[in-house]
Amino acid sequence: MKKHSKDHIISVGEQLFRTQGYFNTGTEDLLKIAAYPRSSFYHHFKTKENFAIEVLERYGNTSRDFYQSVLLNRQFGSPLHRLEKFTELLTKNAAGSHFSSECLIQKFAVECAGFNETLKKSTDHQLNKLLAVLKECIAEGQSNKEFRIDLSAMKMAQFLLAQIYGSFILARLQNSAELMSQSLKMALETLRSKN
Repeated sequence: MKKHSKDHIISVGEQLFRTQGYFNTGTEDLLKIAAYPRSSFYHHFKTKENFAIEVLERYGNTSRDFYQSVLLNRQFGSPLHRLEKFTELLTKNAAGSHFSSECLIQKFAVECAGFNETLKKSTDHQLNKLLAVLKECIAEGQSNKEFRIDLSAMKMAQFLLAQIYGSFILARLQNSAELMSQSLKMALETLRSKN
């Protein structure tokens, strides 16, 4: 990746937004760390807000691709087995980074949604990409009777994503992969068919 490329500054921006947040990441600091020309930044993005939307878009696409690679991959077995594998990978990745690698969608939802309507809409758009993949996996599991059918696949996808984000926060506070693992196992148990 070339130092002065658009991809390079988006990568730097993603890292800074994930570690420092949107409001604590100044444009001047971003340009300095990325060694990116100011004129190029304003030519490509116009504003910090537009830049954040592009960072979110790339992050959302990468996250969706990861979700699909596990949740829609029949090599990992049935939908339930795929969700189990997926939550194991999330826990392993979170623990491997000592819970420092926060989801950018989650970070922006907490930090920006109450203050910036444009970033709120962009964040919601990225979140919906992830929910769509979870929903597809759960709907398949409902059709083969692995998952309960008294709730819609979308409601269960929303519940599961909320559990993923919540369990990450608790695990980070207590530095406990076991806490995250147990929380996600309980969430999956809630989705399972009781028949």
